[in-house]
Amino acid sequence: MIRLEGISKYYNSDANVVLGLRRVNLELNLGEFVAITGESGSGKSTLLNVISGLDKYDEGELFVNGEETSYFSVEEQEQYRKQYVGFVFQNYNIIDSFTVLENVMAALMIQGYDPKTRKARALELIDKVGLTSHKNHRASKLSGGQKQRAVIARALAKDCPIIVADEPTGNLDSKTGEMVMALLKEVAKDKLVIVVTHNYEQAAPYVTRKIRMYDGEIVEDKVFHPTDKVKPTEPKAPVNLAILDVFKMALMSIFRMPKKSILVFITLLFAMVGVNSLYALNNYVPFISTGGGSYNDLFPNNFDGRVIVTKKDETAFTQTELDALLNKSDVIDLIHNDFLLDQYYYVTDNDDPYNGIEGTPYLSTYVKSEELSSGRLPENKNEIVVRNLGWKTSTYQINDVISIHYGFEYYEIYESDITARYEQFDMTVVGILDGDYGLYDVVLHPDFFNQNVTNTINPNNFLAARYISSEFSLVYEDVSYYNNSQQSIGINDTLPDNQILVHPNLVNYVATMMAVEEAEILTKSFVWTKLPGKFVGEKETTVTIANTSNSEKYAYWMNSKTYLSLTSEGPYQITLLVKDAFDADKVMRGLSDDYHTIHPASYQGESWGIGGLSFLTVMAFGLLGGFLYIIINLVIKSVIQSRKKDFVIFRSIGASKKDLKRMLVIEQVIYSFVSYILAIITLFIMNTLIEDFKVMRFIEIGFYFVSYALFLGALLLITRKFSIRLFGRSVITTLKSE
Repeated sequence: MIRLEGISKYYNSDANVVLGLRRVNLELNLGEFVAITGESGSGKSTLLNVISGLDKYDEGELFVNGEETSYFSVEEQEQYRKQYVGFVFQNYNIIDSFTVLENVMAALMIQGYDPKTRKARALELIDKVGLTSHKNHRASKLSGGQKQRAVIARALAKDCPIIVADEPTGNLDSKTGEMVMALLKEVAKDKLVIVVTHNYEQAAPYVTRKIRMYDGEIVEDKVFHPTDKVKPTEPKAPVNLAILDVFKMALMSIFRMPKKSILVFITLLFAMVGVNSLYALNNYVPFISTGGGSYNDLFPNNFDGRVIVTKKDETAFTQTELDALLNKSDVIDLIHNDFLLDQYYYVTDNDDPYNGIEGTPYLSTYVKSEELSSGRLPENKNEIVVRNLGWKTSTYQINDVISIHYGFEYYEIYESDITARYEQFDMTVVGILDGDYGLYDVVLHPDFFNQNVTNTINPNNFLAARYISSEFSLVYEDVSYYNNSQQSIGINDTLPDNQILVHPNLVNYVATMMAVEEAEILTKSFVWTKLPGKFVGEKETTVTIANTSNSEKYAYWMNSKTYLSLTSEGPYQITLLVKDAFDADKVMRGLSDDYHTIHPASYQGESWGIGGLSFLTVMAFGLLGGFLYIIINLVIKSVIQSRKKDFVIFRSIGASKKDLKRMLVIEQVIYSFVSYILAIITLFIMNTLIEDFKVMRFIEIGFYFVSYALFLGALLLITRKFSIRLFGRSVITTLKSE
């Protein structure tokens, strides 16, 4: 069975070489119960370790069933132990966190025992060593004798031809020691049992052969009871643990050390929540203030939730396109009459047009009910919320019916009629804003801007009554007039193409400015050039000019075709309403290249000192990542280090490096996965409780996967470093370091 020829073993200790074995020759067979004795340092344990494959020899040859072993690699040594050897140690080397049943089951798993009969076999072996009543007790709670019997049951579970026992009774009282020896004798009928003992008298009644060592050599080899030769059976072919068994062992390891596992889960939980929160904060900070509410000459109404959209081909939006935009994720509503958002509105008393509220309107979508001192928010197009300004003499009450209009024509030509207005609507006051000052003084429902009555041109309900800016130049025989003031434009489709009716007062004013006779203005053709707008270049057309009536309230009249030929920003400009600047950014990035988009709040305004945020974010992530890696490394390393002995025991009972590495990997997957689920739950709770920072809104789905992969990668890197150190040494060297 086992034959040693000229075996020598040396140990390096500092600068010295210590002899372990010197040219040992020995043959051992199945059925023998061999006791190896000798003084401390005589080499008896070294001989046992070499025979069992726990340690390698330096000279000679060891044969197993006639096969040389000197060329065995670390992996082949593991397979040898797995196939041939069961272990019983003086210090038990039992996995303390496992129960008796789990210790025996682990050995059966490693042997590849049939999962269907595995538990029955484990219970049978536990009963054989008299521990049935303790099968569910943790090994750490057993007495010394009970631990040793559990180890014998585990050794028997391997069903291998050789059982080695190193001082199996050294920590036991005499009665328990005799019981253990009797058990070993019982299993020696068809196996080779080798016992190293310093108390030969206790083993004498059971052994069939005694070997005495001295100074690394065999000085006595006496056979007391010749044994019948046992025909060797071919050991089971080595197999790796099934992935399901690796998973089961990983789960057992995690749940059998709850305090350590909870420490890992908590550490990872805080780290994962911290990284995701920092990422969310990075996405959130640039949108805390994007300039919304600050002055913007192009887009006076530049609230965070506004996204202006036009088509690059300058054609009108179709209903299909509008429906598609409205159905985009994160889009709350859509306003056709986008230009109206940028008009200056007035809420006035008819008797005193100056004594009222003025400014760009705000939308009820973005106002909270608690901001009102009384009443409620508008629920339809005919309702309004106003702020009572203390320095104004007019005050408003709930249910008052008041007028809102686009403003006054505040030019010389209208000095005689300061009350001239573009459009006027009756509105019911449903809420009052608190205080004299705020971000807004007038709140309207979005439907106000989508009603037909607020359109002058209304074939598709797209075009606002007044253009945001009517800057133009009027040229005749190189004589030009430039106007950069806002003028009202009325639409009359009964007019011929390219004819513009101009208010008499304005005709006179223009003629004066051009230094021509008024008659020339009315009889000649002019090139009317609309100056470049926000999205496209200038547009021009040749027009004729005629007088309007003095009673007209608009400065200019033209038909819709002429109007469209002159307006550069379209009539086809819409606003998408979203929750805030963050969603605005997402929506704009999600639209196709067929559209122009602008977020007015970001178009111009204060930077709030966040221009270098990306660099600061990189630094923050770097510092946080480094700190978290150190903390996680310390925790994981501490937990794994505390289990180093368990891994060595697994190796001693036949687990391969591949099996244990897979088990470590699965443990880290479980740790990271469970922790990440807990982290997402924590983020959800934060998202619910923190009103002003909805953390999960600012984390893209992809980042969850990226951050999880980073954490898992860090855990695997830490365990890989541990594996290299653990599996780079022999089992016995690692055990001795423990």
